[in-house]
Amino acid sequence: MLIYLSLIEEDAEREKFEMLYDAYRNLMFFLANEILGDTQDSEDVVHQSFLKIIGILDKISQPRCPQTRALVVTIVRRTAIDLYRSRKRKPFIPLCEDIPHTHPMPEPDALTEGSAIAHAIASLPDRYRELLLLKYDTGYSEKEIAQLLGMTEANVKKTIQRAKAKLQTLLDEMEADV
Repeated sequence: MLIYLSLIEEDAEREKFEMLYDAYRNLMFFLANEILGDTQDSEDVVHQSFLKIIGILDKISQPRCPQTRALVVTIVRRTAIDLYRSRKRKPFIPLCEDIPHTHPMPEPDALTEGSAIAHAIASLPDRYRELLLLKYDTGYSEKEIAQLLGMTEANVKKTIQRAKAKLQTLLDEMEADV
């Protein structure tokens, strides 16, 4: 953790990072390991994710809240998936044949409370849901999302556009069923 703290200049930001580190490091490792199935790669993903978090530390107001947790989970998942894809392109012999997948969001029928929008958002593919939540729930700009997830800004904009179109289609289908 000393390496990370040396990258942060302000004391208040250091305290915030320490709280984030203590609260989420185990969750981050678990998520990365669930996707990659390799301890060393998972540690690399956690390290890269913490470096990304340090880059946006000033945007995080509360270290222990649902939005921050969702942000941390999204960063780790996207970083792990990126590493998985880059390793998949390069020929190598994996030590473990089975790569576990992340837990899916609950089925829309499993949501007991909430509106049609919540059901429709839960029905979206992970990538669309993550980008929409980062943009509209946590308030990140396309540029910030691109930096967080290692995407181009144009790709973020286009993916959000597609996600909104898919969400509209799902809402129209739900309305037609009623």
